[in-house]
Amino acid sequence: MSALHEMNNVQKAKLICQLLPADIPGFLDFAKALSNSITADPDGLLKQWTENPIIGPQHWIAYATETIRVIDECGNKLARSPKIFSDQLFDGMLALYTVHCLQQYAKQKTASEKFKLAADLIFSSRI
Repeated sequence: MSALHEMNNVQKAKLICQLLPADIPGFLDFAKALSNSITADPDGLLKQWTENPIIGPQHWIAYATETIRVIDECGNKLARSPKIFSDQLFDGMLALYTVHCLQQYAKQKTASEKFKLAADLIFSSRI
């Protein structure tokens, strides 16, 4: 196994799914709800968007749309299979959005303490 700082987002997502499988359905519900709120009000996102040198608001809306599609198409397979979870949601540029979702979910009262700690440790940029 690689050190955390050597792992890519797919590997990190697979690890968190393997460590805390019971927390994944809650994360998926949160990610879908957040994505639905973004796609339902794209003008609201455009108004609050701050300059980002990597992506623009249209990308964020596209990532939210793609996240909804993946969750709808893959359904329960995402929670049952760490490989499907990580490959479908944390590969490529989509990971910019889904890592954000994961970090936001970890801040919620509904997220377990173990998930909060794991998300901070595994996806922290401080490592």
